[in-house]
Amino acid sequence: MNYYVDMHASLLPGLAGLGQRAMTEQEARARLAAFRDSNMKIAAAAPYFHPEEMSPAEFLALRDEKIAALSSDAQPVRIVGGAVIPYSYCQAHPRELAQFAVGESGFFLIDLPEQPLDEAFFEQLTRLRIVSGMCPVAADIDRRFTFWSPEELIMLRKAGILLQISVNGILNQEYRKLSLFLLANQHAHFIATGSRSIEEPLRFIEAMRIVQRSLPAQLYRRIKNNAGMLLSNAEPSAFL
Repeated sequence: MNYYVDMHASLLPGLAGLGQRAMTEQEARARLAAFRDSNMKIAAAAPYFHPEEMSPAEFLALRDEKIAALSSDAQPVRIVGGAVIPYSYCQAHPRELAQFAVGESGFFLIDLPEQPLDEAFFEQLTRLRIVSGMCPVAADIDRRFTFWSPEELIMLRKAGILLQISVNGILNQEYRKLSLFLLANQHAHFIATGSRSIEEPLRFIEAMRIVQRSLPAQLYRRIKNNAGMLLSNAEPSAFL
C-alpha cells in the first residue's frame, strides 16, 4: 500500500487552520474520512496559534483535547500535534517555540509575513534559528508566490528556512510550474494539505501523482518521504 505522511494538516473541529475558519465536528470527521481515503498514515494536526486569543498553554491543551477526541475514530491515521505560528510571535518568543514543534521533532511551522526580503529580515531568521535551537518550515509558501519572486524564494531557502508547498500549489495551474521548479531543485521540501479549503475535496493523492509524473522517480520518492523524515526528527541538512 502506498502510504503518505502529512506534516501540516487542518483536522480539528473548533480550531482554525492557516487562512481558514474553524471546522465543525461534522466537517472534521468528513476531512478525517478523506485522509483515510488518501492512504494517510500520519497527519500532524497544525491549527493556527493566535496569541491574542489564548495563551500557549490554553491553545496546546485545547489542541491535544481535540486530537484525543478525534483519534478514537482516526484509525488507521495516526494524528500528532503541530501548530502554525505567526512570525511576529516567533520573533518575540524564540525560546518558547519548542512546545509548538511538529510532533516530537525539532521543526516548527511558521507563517511568514508579506514583507521585503532584505538583510534585516534574513538576520532575524538567522537569530530565530540560533536562539530557538529549532528549524523553521515556511507553511504553505505558495500563498506568497504572487508576492515574492522565484529568486527571492531561493534566497529565503538559503537563509536556512525549509519550504512547504500546499496541495493548492500543485493543483493550481498558475502556481504549478513554480512549485515543481522549487521541488525539483530542492528549494522546497514538503507537500502538505495545509490550507486546503474545508469546502473542497482534499485531492492530496492527485497532487502527489502530478509530482510523480513531473519529476524523476528518485526525486519524487525523496519528496514523498521528507514529511516522515521530519516527524522522525531528521537533521535539517538531510533535506538539502
